Amino acid sequence: MRTYHQFCPAARALDIVGERWTLLVIRELLFGAKRYTDLQDGLPGIGPNVLTDRLRSLESAGLIRRRRLPRPAASTVYELTELGSGLRPVLTALFDWGLHLLDSPAPGDTIKANYWLPAIQAAANPDLITADIDDIYEFRVGGECITIEVAHRRISVREGPADSPDVVIDTDHETFANLGMRRISPLDAIQAGKLSVEGDPAASERYAAIFTATNAEPQGLPT
Repeated sequence: MRTYHQFCPAARALDIVGERWTLLVIRELLFGAKRYTDLQDGLPGIGPNVLTDRLRSLESAGLIRRRRLPRPAASTVYELTELGSGLRPVLTALFDWGLHLLDSPAPGDTIKANYWLPAIQAAANPDLITADIDDIYEFRVGGECITIEVAHRRISVREGPADSPDVVIDTDHETFANLGMRRISPLDAIQAGKLSVEGDPAASERYAAIFTATNAEPQGLPT
């Protein structure tokens, strides 16, 4: 492993996660375990040898571990350890800072809804999550699904569809990103026919209240 040879916490951290692709591998695992093929799908452009090398390095450093799923799946998945999960606020801060650098997707850029998952919990206002709220929200973004559950004063986010969502929000990737960067309002998106909301009206109002930013800074999540 290459090293900066500096007795500094930042330098030591970069020794481990400073290689190209490494933090994006961590990003892919922030919201649940994934198979090798799932990681390849989420990281278009990474070579198999590079992905294998990054996984090996992260496992050796104690940031991820392998786990064998029980039958009938019987496949191996990668997941973050407690040490690896400690990078969550780092990725969230990097995401928020990176929002100021985004313009429009360049030709060939991959656009996936799950790339925006790190911002979801950061965009929520915890003061508005009361003990009686028990809602499930499902985003459908260009064929992808994201599930947000708000219950017991906590928010959990994962990829994939919800079993029984209280609210379903349907949009495309471009609108999803523009909402996240505050370039278009939800009302404008609805009126333009680029956003639809279905389900319990009261749950929809709770979602809007919880995830509406309280300042003008971009948060990376549609509200």
